[in-house]
Amino acid sequence: MESIPAPLIKSLNELGLSTYEANVYAALVLYDNADAKDLVEFLSISKPSVYEALDHLAEMGLAVKRVSKPARYSAVSPQMAIDLLMGNHQKAADLARVALEKLEKEKVQTEKEEALWTIYGDKSIEYKIRDLFGKAKSHIRCMIGERYLPFIENIQIKDISLLLIVISDEPGLEKKLRVQFPGKNADIHVIPAETFGVPPSCAPPEFEEIHKLMRVENTLELIVDDEELLMIPPFFSGTVSVLNTRNKGAVLQMKLFSQFNWKRLIDGEEFSFPRPHRRKKRE
Repeated sequence: MESIPAPLIKSLNELGLSTYEANVYAALVLYDNADAKDLVEFLSISKPSVYEALDHLAEMGLAVKRVSKPARYSAVSPQMAIDLLMGNHQKAADLARVALEKLEKEKVQTEKEEALWTIYGDKSIEYKIRDLFGKAKSHIRCMIGERYLPFIENIQIKDISLLLIVISDEPGLEKKLRVQFPGKNADIHVIPAETFGVPPSCAPPEFEEIHKLMRVENTLELIVDDEELLMIPPFFSGTVSVLNTRNKGAVLQMKLFSQFNWKRLIDGEEFSFPRPHRRKKRE
């Protein structure tokens, strides 16, 4: 007789059944109907474990107990079983979401909120970017390199203030982003990498050397509600990591830098800062 495939048991585990329950249900599907002795012999597991699994499957509606001596069991159809398990998952997910959102509103602030965190890996960075875009309440200020464009695809945000600069040479990208973020409060610009690399008038002589080390596609500056910051400098790094903080000083400092870049790159303003006068040496 055919054995129970291991991938099937794993899939049923992920749908919420224990290993014993998954094996017993699969065996019932294989049999037209069976008693506990049949299942013990076929699955080579203990009788108490089989009875416990049968009772739970019956409670969940995945197995039907027939009144006989000994009692015999049959499985509900696989389609019905999957629908029941998926429904249980969805119900649990809905309840968990409501409870977790309530906890989030009652979040206890600690000194650790001032910490500077480092997030590693594209998957973790993508999750954090999507999370911040999704929970923004009043405004988003963001400048990103081409590397992170897939991370913001299909993101939906509230109709809030959005200042977005994307550094990319992709034709038609700005139009595409305006369709994705249609709110009247969205101010979106796509600038080529060459424009980003033009030194400001106030740049020090070292800027040319700095520019050689730049990897514009790595750029990420994301500020949400003036409360949280994600930042990756535009430089080469084998493993990309992002700085994440709610430190007020760090957030406001990056906001000032972001405003400077916006005025320079989008508004075309030039800035020049007076150089400090050196005192003449006394003769």
